Amino acid sequence: MRAHNVITISIQVLLIALMAVCTEADDWPNWRGPHYNGISNETDWIGEWPACVPVILWEQQVGIGFSSMTVADGRLYTMGNSERMVEDPSGGGRTGEKLAEVDEVFCLDPNTGDILWIHAYLSSLTPYLYEGGPSATPTIADGNVYTFSNHGMAYCLDANDGAILWQSDLVAEYGVRVPTYRFAGSPFVDANMVIYNAGTHGLALHAADGTLAWETGTSRAGYSTPVPFDLDGQRYVALMGERTFAAVNVQTGEVLWEHPWVTQYNANIPDPIVDGNLVFVSTGYQEGSALFDVATGRVTRLWFQKNMQTWLNTSVLWEGYLYGPNDYGKTLTCMERDTGWIVWTQGGFGNGSVMLADGKLIGLSEDGVLCIAEASPAGYRELGKGRILSGRCWTVPVLANGKIYARNAMGHLVCVELISAGRM
Repeated sequence: MRAHNVITISIQVLLIALMAVCTEADDWPNWRGPHYNGISNETDWIGEWPACVPVILWEQQVGIGFSSMTVADGRLYTMGNSERMVEDPSGGGRTGEKLAEVDEVFCLDPNTGDILWIHAYLSSLTPYLYEGGPSATPTIADGNVYTFSNHGMAYCLDANDGAILWQSDLVAEYGVRVPTYRFAGSPFVDANMVIYNAGTHGLALHAADGTLAWETGTSRAGYSTPVPFDLDGQRYVALMGERTFAAVNVQTGEVLWEHPWVTQYNANIPDPIVDGNLVFVSTGYQEGSALFDVATGRVTRLWFQKNMQTWLNTSVLWEGYLYGPNDYGKTLTCMERDTGWIVWTQGGFGNGSVMLADGKLIGLSEDGVLCIAEASPAGYRELGKGRILSGRCWTVPVLANGKIYARNAMGHLVCVELISAGRM
């Protein structure tokens, strides 16, 4: 489907928006991008174009859910839950069909929105204080697509056609307990391992065949995605548990350190942010934020404050400052990382989400307004904004190869780019 709707956009100096022509374009192959930090490598993707207007290049329906988008090797992937007719083997010996809820893994052409393939499997929607559906984002690695359902089903699919290479039910096979709001962390692939935030401090399968590599217990997980970091020549991931956060060796599952972090309703949702020996943690439900030093292998708290409460989506760290959604006041907030000092806030953001490219924030408010702003502690300087979606928008937008992709909870996915007025 194509829709050439012109979006009204507020511009303060020049009409600035998303460029299809990039000095340096880049894929976005996994949750939070190639560096696992919400920051794109793309440069010069915004230009001063007084004769251009932003348009929705294409739109597509991808089912209910909160899965973000990944783009790799000329394809886009995301997930959603829909009702469709499936074979019903129960019918007195006769084969029939019935309407059932299924999760669908979508592979789309990122330039047109055309569906290249869909992999579907039975999976209940399971709404619980939110719309339900999958929350994890597909991970693309070595020509494969790794997915994780909110019920604990792990799949490895061929990126070319969606064929199943292996699958594993982590709940049935390994006894991990399902979190209250279901599994939400995306698969993290590192060489020969696929790590899931399932169980006490994560669980790893061999990427080649889906067999168990290690597990850390069966307690309920948190909702974050494993975040990689290196220490003394070893690879680790940091992840949120139900009532703690911890660092785990990628190859062995050995816990390097863990520290208590208890949020109301045990909702440890955003990813921890690791920068050298510093770890930043923030959660909502009136909990707050803290910075920890883990240089000695022991977790030492440097500061704690309650004025930055990141409920759903992770902040981005840029040049010593954190930019992200703040449930305390429903604002976009800039905070000094080393002190916890709130530098500025911008209202009207709700519990939205943000990523960063070339020193620019790309934010999507909870109600579907896209905003582009300078990532600067000097203050909120907006370059442009416009409504691109309606409904609940908790999913992080993605910049890939000069285009921005965004979706809402009901599965309305849009691709936005800048078009010269002379080409319309």
